[in-house]
Amino acid sequence: MHAYLAKASKEETPGCRFSCLRIVRREWIPDTLRSAITQTWEPKEITVVDDGSADKTLAIAKQFESGNLRIVPQENQGAAAARNKVYSLCQGDFIQWLDADDLSAPDKISRQLDELDRLPSRRSRLVSAWGKFLRRYERAQFVPTSLWRDPSSRDSLFHKLLDNAFMQTAISLVSRELTDAAGPWDTRLLGDDDGEYFCRVLLASDGTRFVADTRAYYRAPFTPRLSYIGLSTTKIEAR
Repeated sequence: MHAYLAKASKEETPGCRFSCLRIVRREWIPDTLRSAITQTWEPKEITVVDDGSADKTLAIAKQFESGNLRIVPQENQGAAAARNKVYSLCQGDFIQWLDADDLSAPDKISRQLDELDRLPSRRSRLVSAWGKFLRRYERAQFVPTSLWRDPSSRDSLFHKLLDNAFMQTAISLVSRELTDAAGPWDTRLLGDDDGEYFCRVLLASDGTRFVADTRAYYRAPFTPRLSYIGLSTTKIEAR
């Protein structure tokens, strides 16, 4: 962000709310926030949790504060705790996770919500295509995976594990009902916490709707990411 048919028209569909949080680099925050702000779907609520940053991230994010975008600082507790904080604060019926290094096409949410009438229930996942880029999102490379279709929850999990298919965080638009059913992000994990979380979302869902003409953009820099283990004893023990 129980199962009931999604029969609402676009005018009757509850508000889609966006959840954004800071994980990686301050220079990427403006692009990510603009990506959320320029979503064509209304109404929207954007919540940014600054997870104890020691640089200028908080000051940069505060430049974007408005009536529907709020900044919430907290002591550093890790990405999973920041995401749980975001969810505890948001009020929307649908949840869009958007990490600080990811972007979404302006019509991503609108196109996904246009599919509501075709879903078997509100506990279905709406997902988009995603492409990897370094600096210019226009150059993102979209390489289809075995998950770019409408599989059942069991098939999705099978291909995720068999093919080691990456479930990029920003592709999903998930109802509050499904988010509640999946449970919170696991704060004990220091690597691949998003993979573990979305596997639980899959298991709790009634299936997946792949919306082929939607786009999410995944920034893949050369610097280590949260899931990078390296020689960290703490991360090795957390696996």
